[in-house]
Amino acid sequence: MSEGSTFWLENKQAVGTVAALVGDQKLVVYRDRYYIVINGAAVVKAGKPLRYSRSSLPSLWKKALRGDTPAVQVPPVPESDIPARTAVFRKALVRKEKELSIMPESKPSASAPELSPVHPKQSPLKKSTRQPGVKGAVQSVVAAECPYCSQKHEIPVEKGRSGKPFFQSCTKCASDFAVRFVQVTLFQAQVAGFK
Repeated sequence: MSEGSTFWLENKQAVGTVAALVGDQKLVVYRDRYYIVINGAAVVKAGKPLRYSRSSLPSLWKKALRGDTPAVQVPPVPESDIPARTAVFRKALVRKEKELSIMPESKPSASAPELSPVHPKQSPLKKSTRQPGVKGAVQSVVAAECPYCSQKHEIPVEKGRSGKPFFQSCTKCASDFAVRFVQVTLFQAQVAGFK
């Protein structure tokens, strides 16, 4: 098939090559892994996208890759396994709406799709309460959870703004753990325990 396909993979858009089609589902190759794509998003299970190697593909897809057109109907994927659109997509949509509202002759359409705000399996993150077009407060703290005792810590953004990892001591269990801030739409803390 070798046609390009853009799809949502966790919290980003990925571009892969379509390897096979079965019904309304696509088998897409991205970074030497196979993903099943439905409605422009990779199928997820327990918050993680399902990825396959050539040998671990379900038999239906192995047959489709060999060129056998399967006569079997593809089982529908439950709605809960299709990932929600992420905050990155929402930010781009808000930017488009702002650009449309600047032009006097055109109005933004009222039929814009409603999107869920954030992927349900994201780490703890201080959420901003900004409204489109209204200047809100800048994020000042990032929530981080101790990997040993799950104690929540609020760390000032200035401490990890550079993106370099640093050590944080837990106030509850006195264990040290590594913290690195990752910017999604706001900063988010990644933690790592070691013993």
